[in-house]
Amino acid sequence: MILLRQLLDELSTKQPLFFELKIKMLLSEWDKIVGPVIARHTKVEKVENGTVYIVCDDSLWMTELTMQKDRLLKILNERSGKELFRDIKFRRGKVDGKVLR
Repeated sequence: MILLRQLLDELSTKQPLFFELKIKMLLSEWDKIVGPVIARHTKVEKVENGTVYIVCDDSLWMTELTMQKDRLLKILNERSGKELFRDIKFRRGKVDGKVLR
């Protein structure tokens, strides 16, 4: 029996729509990927051309995560099973309605 993930992997190599769905499913688990503390201070804004755009609620988190970028890319690519992600860009902004100072 083919697992849903295997089917999605196969379809994602043939159809862009399924490729986008695979990325969205992976990044919907952002809190599991980075842990609850980091997830409270960040959110995935978008993915374009292999670059993940992350919003951070504080410049300290931006600095810390910039230093962890290689580790985060490795985790994302391991979870995806392929080298889907090449870069991560961070910016300061609103995260889950939290207003910045």
